[in-house]
Amino acid sequence: MGAIQINEELLADSDFFNDEARRAQLVAMFKFDQRRVILGEGALDGLAGECERLGAGRVFLIHDPGIPALVERVGRALAGLEVVGSYSEIAPNPSVASVDDCVRALAEAEFDVAVALGGGSTMDTAKSALCVAACGGSVADYFGFDKFDKPPLAPLVSIPTTAGTGSEASRVTVVADDTGKQALYADYLQPKAALVDPLLHSDLPPVLTAITGLDALGHALECMASQKSNEIGDAVARVALAAGCPAYARAVAGGDQAARYEMARCALLSGLLLSPINTGAGHALGYGIEKISFERGKPVPHGTAVAMVLPGVMRHNAPAVADKYYFAAGAAGLDLGGKSREQGVELMAGWIDGLRREHTPYGSLADADLRAEDIPRMVEIAMGVRRLLDPNPVEVSADDAAVIYGGVLV
Repeated sequence: MGAIQINEELLADSDFFNDEARRAQLVAMFKFDQRRVILGEGALDGLAGECERLGAGRVFLIHDPGIPALVERVGRALAGLEVVGSYSEIAPNPSVASVDDCVRALAEAEFDVAVALGGGSTMDTAKSALCVAACGGSVADYFGFDKFDKPPLAPLVSIPTTAGTGSEASRVTVVADDTGKQALYADYLQPKAALVDPLLHSDLPPVLTAITGLDALGHALECMASQKSNEIGDAVARVALAAGCPAYARAVAGGDQAARYEMARCALLSGLLLSPINTGAGHALGYGIEKISFERGKPVPHGTAVAMVLPGVMRHNAPAVADKYYFAAGAAGLDLGGKSREQGVELMAGWIDGLRREHTPYGSLADADLRAEDIPRMVEIAMGVRRLLDPNPVEVSADDAAVIYGGVLV
């Protein structure tokens, strides 16, 4: 598992990045000159130092409500600094109302640095709320690209307790309004520091490990395939997949700290890719499942929703990016001996499908009480997510989307 790694050190074991020019491109692509991204067992021990580097003083803690033991550990790591307040009313999928509530709490406090401890919902809430608190109004005023005209109220240190969303390292947040999930993109949303300590993930239950891990793998697969990817992004995605694919099942089974580390690395590297590249049709179609299942009172978690449609999306994309999915199949340890590129894609698509069916409660749309008559509305929702569909490597029509949904009805 090695020592603590910071910024470009995350890719130090990649032969591709032994080249000085490529390392410089890596630093520029991920804006490592503007932040610190830290990975390793014991990374939490550096929290007070990171806060002091950013101007604390006084710390405001934003955290998931159900992790008291981890909150206590963070409190010990902040010894010597003053924790002036905390906020834990985190909605599982941040809404306009829930983020705006956090904005009000931040506006009433006086602090120098914020710390966010939790999963993707906590990260997205903290990132959005700090920026809205500085700029005014409601988070709904800032949907879209680069709408904030001021830096956040205070710099943010993000500490993920799951290995999935990668929100700790991205300039992206997702917030739901009455019509569904909306995205905010801005450099001001990007945390100034991310401390990724796999020891904080040790007690994550198997089903949450599985769901969040599918999200991390989906990010890597979709960013690698995107039309917006480039030589550097492709190389980073491949390192992420080489870390996460063989570790996934061992991490879900529990008791394997090395696998926890590799999944944390996969999630972090994949999260870094979300800012310059972002995902594709798998996430767009996943939103359709999330929206309608939420309305039915049986919400499908984000990582699972993406993993439902991702195999179909991969088959659809194969004419353009078969080589990339073939690499992923090899990273997953699938037997490619004598297999064509197309057969390798099918193996990888089947592998993702199998992980979801084995390790989550949602093998099919039927498990979420979704039926064939729901497909037209899911298609309508998905087709509206142009920010993800447009860079997909193969155009996805409404008919294509309907076919992909139909493939996971049962």
